[in-house]
Amino acid sequence: MFRLSIQALFTCFCAAVVAPAPTNAQDNLSASFEDWHTFCDKGRICAAYTYSGWKSAQNPSSGDVFSLRRQPTGGGWSMSITFDKVEPKLALGVEVSVIRMGHDQIMIPPFYEDTLVLHGGRVITGNADKHELYLLGASAENLMQQLRMGDILDFEFGGCDDEFLYTGFSLAGITAALAWVDKVQGQPQGSIKVVHTARGTEEVPFPNCVE
Repeated sequence: MFRLSIQALFTCFCAAVVAPAPTNAQDNLSASFEDWHTFCDKGRICAAYTYSGWKSAQNPSSGDVFSLRRQPTGGGWSMSITFDKVEPKLALGVEVSVIRMGHDQIMIPPFYEDTLVLHGGRVITGNADKHELYLLGASAENLMQQLRMGDILDFEFGGCDDEFLYTGFSLAGITAALAWVDKVQGQPQGSIKVVHTARGTEEVPFPNCVE
């Protein structure tokens, strides 16, 4: 059985092409919509994801992935960022904005430590350079409301050395990507519900910013 994971998102989707609605529930499905990609496994656990678009010497988190996953039962989206070679310091929180090019910048209420769940290193990927941060609570649902109307998704946060860090993602194609997931799962279009517990929280919490 296929099991959806962040590691699979990094390895399996580069050749994804636009796919029609499923005709065989036993098949894995994938599609691409501008800067967004989708994948559904045989059990119809689905994800929509995109890669960081900001590559520069000042931005060490250039290989990040922003992901939205959902079970086929329609229980809500699971929202996460996988940081590459960066560990965010949860105590400093995360600032989020959705940018509409030529119009405005929509500030999302900040995520504080009680709405952030971090998995890191070998817990999720077998790669100590990657850390998966889940975004929960009312701010996550507020963000879901704004995603389809924006052009850029921007995150600002602190690292374990109290440095200022950021990462950004293109939103081009997200509306079509989420509609594709809705169709594959047979769910109503446009849901903004976000799950309030992160996958794997039954595990021992990952120690944040510890030598």
